[in-house]
Amino acid sequence: MAPTGIYIHIPFCETRCHYCNFATGGYESELARRYVAALRSEIERAEVTNGMRQVDSIYFGGGTPTTLTVEQLSGIIELCRAKFDVVPTAEITSEANPGTISQEFLEGLRATGINRLSFGVQSFDDGELQMIGRSHSSEAARQAVRLARAAGFENVSVDLIAGLPEQKMETWRRNLGEAFALEPDHLSVYLLELYKDAPLLHRINRGELRAIDDELTVEMYFALKDEAERHGFEHYEISNWARPGFESRHNLKYWTGAPYWAFGVSAAGYDGARRWSNTRNIHEYLTKIEAGESAVAETETLDADDLQSENLFLRLRLKEGVNLLDHERRFGVKVTERYADELARLNEAGLIELNNDTLTISRAGTVLANEIFSVFV
Repeated sequence: MAPTGIYIHIPFCETRCHYCNFATGGYESELARRYVAALRSEIERAEVTNGMRQVDSIYFGGGTPTTLTVEQLSGIIELCRAKFDVVPTAEITSEANPGTISQEFLEGLRATGINRLSFGVQSFDDGELQMIGRSHSSEAARQAVRLARAAGFENVSVDLIAGLPEQKMETWRRNLGEAFALEPDHLSVYLLELYKDAPLLHRINRGELRAIDDELTVEMYFALKDEAERHGFEHYEISNWARPGFESRHNLKYWTGAPYWAFGVSAAGYDGARRWSNTRNIHEYLTKIEAGESAVAETETLDADDLQSENLFLRLRLKEGVNLLDHERRFGVKVTERYADELARLNEAGLIELNNDTLTISRAGTVLANEIFSVFV
């Protein structure tokens, strides 16, 4: 098996954004202390097999992992090193929110072994930031990246959101200009999706905000795609761009079928045949872990057809797409025969490309990816 990753969920935030559907809540020092202790217990109790012992990526997601102290994060990393075979060159990422960190704190993070930062900027427009409930300003976002560089981080990622209510192409182009001016190594851009109870959706439904149309969102996506290419970024995954060599090693595991551990509330893991996820309720998580029980709420064992189906639609997210000969060797499925009718329709619509036994999504298909993936589910 490929080297394993570790995902660690830190559910605390300074404020909750108006679009967020992640398992997050407000920071309280005592709750955080209990949570870190529970997290350590869950890691210590993991039944490690040789197939999932070697680790080459650790990812702190959230929430806002940097609500924890440097000492708490360092302790978790050291425990992972003791429990698993973490390679010396491991990519260790922490998500972070601008405006909540100092250079001293960042230098402390760097000393723990964290070598990659992912900043949840979302926008460089102060009006947009206020609308979506972000607690930082555009200047704080610029300063965060500058401080990270000063603290010695050589791998910095920036997140943006396209398709916000009231967003205009001119403000979106300014966002892109601001992002690339900071010279990040990686850029993740997500098209806005609102869950049913999102405060932002309620404001739209009340007529306080105007949702932009899909056509404009598509234009924004392609504007980003072209601008990123001009700056030398590889569009290696549908929502992700990177300078060559700075692709997210951890996130690539999700799209290539590599195994990964998952610890913390709502965290989801995969061992190559089984998926599992912990409860989304932090109090239930704490109660179960503190009682010596498992916090797993859902499990799914994948059969052979599930595995081949996932290999298709996950790898289609990647620039290199699916090697159909390799797929047939691994799963015994000849894609061009099993999905002949579906592939013909997608090809006629200009959404896929089939060249030299490699199946990829076309430029037009990138904005209709979910519709394409559904064919193989």
